Amino acid sequence: MDYQELSKAFYKSTSADRFAELDEQARCRRAMPSSFDLDLETPNGPLFIAMPRELFVLYEQILRTERKVSSLMRSLPPIARMALVRGLVFDEVVSSNAIEEIHSTRAQVKEALDTRTMQDNEFRRFKELAQLYLELGKAEREMPRTIQEIRAIYDKIMDGELPESKLPDGEVFRAGGVDVTAGGIKVIHRGLEPESKIIEVMEAMLRLMQREDMPEMVSALASHYLFEYAHPFYDGNGRTGRYLLALFLSEALSVPTVLSLSRAIAENRNVYYRAFTSVENALNRAEMTFFIYDLLTLVRIAQVNILERLLKSKEAFGAIEERMDNLVRDQDLGDKEGSIVFVLAQFELFGMYGTATIDELARNIDLGKQMTRKHLASLEAAKLVWRVKARPAEFALTDHARRLLGMDEASAPEGV
Repeated sequence: MDYQELSKAFYKSTSADRFAELDEQARCRRAMPSSFDLDLETPNGPLFIAMPRELFVLYEQILRTERKVSSLMRSLPPIARMALVRGLVFDEVVSSNAIEEIHSTRAQVKEALDTRTMQDNEFRRFKELAQLYLELGKAEREMPRTIQEIRAIYDKIMDGELPESKLPDGEVFRAGGVDVTAGGIKVIHRGLEPESKIIEVMEAMLRLMQREDMPEMVSALASHYLFEYAHPFYDGNGRTGRYLLALFLSEALSVPTVLSLSRAIAENRNVYYRAFTSVENALNRAEMTFFIYDLLTLVRIAQVNILERLLKSKEAFGAIEERMDNLVRDQDLGDKEGSIVFVLAQFELFGMYGTATIDELARNIDLGKQMTRKHLASLEAAKLVWRVKARPAEFALTDHARRLLGMDEASAPEGV
């Protein structure tokens, strides 16, 4: 990147008064017509974002690729889209937890979502976060407009997980101080205090998301920095901040891209943490340009990954579609039985799991549960479907059915 951090220019300078030169360079960058002032003063100066050529080019690349992702999603049947989004949610929750060194698996997240009640559920802590991510694709989703709504989102994400000592004890956020550490030892950032300062920054974050003079992706990414800079809670800031980032980005990007971001962050943590370090460096005079560039780079990584996955899945789906008629004819299946096989194939191809409950199957083939059970029994007898789990009952394609459809061999044995 030709456009350099002010800190690098400072160390390269041979000026007798490097600090005066640094301040003048920062002033010139802030004053450029293409720069954005975030209207927030920090110990390192007023936060601002410049828009150099490299950032514009990356932004444009993302917009162009987004059109391809959105077009591919629209070309998929509704069941495939639903399975894909659900699978991405599993992965997003697991990846977001992993960044905080919280171990979870896709199976645990799936079980949490499938459980009707959260009482006595071992995986209760994952359910609300997964539900929030699932709602990102709904048109009726609403952006938080007040700090109380930010707190309500936090309460959902951390429901039942916090000990008494880590519950927010201020008017809305925390009243005491908190340190952000690396490996639990080195302090790398100190959250704002007192609570009045936290509220000031969180309100600035909400105003930022409503600005119409700034590109949506830029304001969404900048808001993420403000949330983590304030660090408004004692615990759970990372997961809450990344969910809010996904929520804000969903205004500008497709749901599949947004739901692939935590994985991109988890696999490129050095880029993610470097972005924050850049703004925290006093010699950079509160410039956020490189923070925005690094996070756009992570968005681009997430986007490229999901585009590749969509292209491969759609190609495989086309091959399965061609074989479905032959399978239905050769196995002498009725319309609903064929529909069940086709739903399970889409669940496996586009989701993280190739299983479906009776409720899911009944809903997707537009039939009552009792008749769905009857058709499932016929498919089990034909060794095309097997019961993966008893409670709640879940079904998947057998190896035999998968071979007839040209799918790879299943790892689970038939009829287990």
